[in-house]
Amino acid sequence: MTAHWAPSRHVPLDGAVNVRDIGGYRTSYGLQVTRGRLFRGDALSQLTGPDTERLDRLGLRTVIDFRTPGEVLVAGADRLPFGTEIVRLPVGGGDLGSICELIAGGDHERQWRELGDGRAASLMVAINRGFVTDARQREAFGAALRLVCSAGRLPLLYHCSSGKDRAGWMTAIVLTALGVPREIVLWDYLLSNDFHRTDYQKLRYDLVKTGIVADPEVLRPIMEQSATYLGAAFEEAERRYGSFGRFVAEGLEVGDAMLGELRRTLLGDLVPPEPVSLSPVSPCGGAAPCGAG
Repeated sequence: MTAHWAPSRHVPLDGAVNVRDIGGYRTSYGLQVTRGRLFRGDALSQLTGPDTERLDRLGLRTVIDFRTPGEVLVAGADRLPFGTEIVRLPVGGGDLGSICELIAGGDHERQWRELGDGRAASLMVAINRGFVTDARQREAFGAALRLVCSAGRLPLLYHCSSGKDRAGWMTAIVLTALGVPREIVLWDYLLSNDFHRTDYQKLRYDLVKTGIVADPEVLRPIMEQSATYLGAAFEEAERRYGSFGRFVAEGLEVGDAMLGELRRTLLGDLVPPEPVSLSPVSPCGGAAPCGAG
């Protein structure tokens, strides 16, 4: 686990493994993001009765589901506490259903041809760039951010299927808008690897044991997060819009007034009156984006 991981951020559930409070991080000017107001997660369709009771104790008002209708059809609808409003904002870029079908087909040559020799990692980079370049996906993230900026919607939880790609980019948007340093945003993004590690190791073992997959390493870029993936999304936002701040304002259509409400809600009334600097910074800590790898 990274040094910035805190057990109290994780919401332990039997039916989901990657539900977390995104509060507790410090901004670049010293304020701490309030806990208990905003959560990220994986699919909530397998929650048990005690799980829903645990979520009920969080006081959730709103849940945003980024899954596509096909994903919901296969995995099931969310199981939520009574009275929690669900808002469906499907983002197709993170739906890896076609890749799952490719893997399940058991054609080793085709798996290697489409995913091997770095192609799986390139696919994930393209998916993350698509979060910015695709108008429909960008619209969904913008709608989600506007809900997050609405104090009456909190506490709020947003999620996708694994809680790593779509939920990961959404978290990066929110934390960056709050002024959390990029390196900490990246650490939070990579925590999904820690929470999924046991399940993914078992899945790779089972796929090889049953002969469905010959080389488990071909799946690693799809199952695990990489700094390159998040870097690609940030790079695309900053390349197309000139800065992350302009991406939020023009690409996501969230203005200063709404961001101000978000900062007051999650940081308190001591937020500096001047806007938080959102100039381009690499997830690697430098001034330029990380290279592919």
